[in-house]
Amino acid sequence: MTDYGVTQAGFVVKPFADILSAKLNLARSLFGADVDLRSTSALRKILDIASAEDGEHWKALEGAFYANFLSTASGGALDMLGDDVGLSRDNQLATGQVTFTLANEAPGRSYIIPVGALVETAAPAVRFRTTGIATLSGQSKTVTVAARAVLPGPSGNIANSAITQINPIYAGHYLSLGSATVAATNAAPFAGGDVLADDETYRARLLRLPRTLFTVDAVSAAVLNVDGVRDCKVSDPLGGVDVSLSIFNSFVFDSRRFGQARFLGTPYFFDVLVAPQPGYAWETIGGVVGLRDAVSAAVDAVRPIGIFPNIRLADIVVVGVRANVLTQPGADPAAVTAALQSKFENRVGSLGLGGPVLASEVLSDLFNVSGVVDIQNLHLRRYPPTFGSIVFGDREQFQGAAIEADIGANLPITSNEIATFRYDSQLINLTVSDR
Repeated sequence: MTDYGVTQAGFVVKPFADILSAKLNLARSLFGADVDLRSTSALRKILDIASAEDGEHWKALEGAFYANFLSTASGGALDMLGDDVGLSRDNQLATGQVTFTLANEAPGRSYIIPVGALVETAAPAVRFRTTGIATLSGQSKTVTVAARAVLPGPSGNIANSAITQINPIYAGHYLSLGSATVAATNAAPFAGGDVLADDETYRARLLRLPRTLFTVDAVSAAVLNVDGVRDCKVSDPLGGVDVSLSIFNSFVFDSRRFGQARFLGTPYFFDVLVAPQPGYAWETIGGVVGLRDAVSAAVDAVRPIGIFPNIRLADIVVVGVRANVLTQPGADPAAVTAALQSKFENRVGSLGLGGPVLASEVLSDLFNVSGVVDIQNLHLRRYPPTFGSIVFGDREQFQGAAIEADIGANLPITSNEIATFRYDSQLINLTVSDR
């Protein structure tokens, strides 16, 4: 007999054919074997309609069953699961465009406004973070880039021309303008702040929500839920069993300590290695809370009492690629180059701490770009070549030049490093041609 409903494999909907077959058998048992059940009979029409309605009931039961799980719930059901754990659905970040205008520039000089530049409205200030690079010069005095609000919610839905300046504290820390001035404004309103987060974004937050306290998993989940954190790694050098002790594995269980006791009144720390997303400041600047302080506040809610976090910034490694790309005749080289860079950015952006850049994956991604016929001489690059370390010998490279891997070789990344991509990096060298 076929099982329907809740089974070991999940919820199985009863097929329409089985529902109708059961009703036809019931009709024969009630009205006799010679009852007219042809497709044109009135009784058959009634049974068809009743079976279709029962089929819809089975579908509703399936939806009600899967609405009980975070991985499959959607809409209002997902909101109810979030209410159960005390995490409601947030609004999205308002998005729009910011226009920068250069004045009093030095002859022959270019001015770069990086990703994450803070712009703001008049008091009370509403701040926004740019998501693109703006390069200004005497030949290009006006550049428009995309931006999004620092805080979610409808407060980011500002009117046109509401943005008045670059945050002065941010400009003093990160911009070297000299005698030049850069004005910021928005020609069109920002929108989207009144829209709730989509199901997938909300689901990811719920799945990362810590369900325990005083554990590595709880701290990791709390850090990953901080806006702007790309990846993290939590380690406790003094926690767990100390297998280095000479008495380990040589005494009766419960008669001696597994590790050295912690001294009373002495603070102990655990390490939290944080890899930020591009455009997020590490330190608190210009009224915007930096990642260090945001992570510290999140960890305080789940860390053990008396054990303090040592929050460290991961080593950022800019990676690039050099290759010769053969395209189909008539393909637009600029469009192909932009698509190749986008594919490479997506690949690098999917890597976590210590995740190596694999040449085979990069090659596969680039081949999937429309119009690409062949890729030759693919080399992966990284900069800086290596971070400071203590070695014996001359194997470490500390020169200023970037490291370029051999043809087809992978790019190793150490456990405290994370690969990142920059469009303005000199490490990107893609020669695109149709011959």
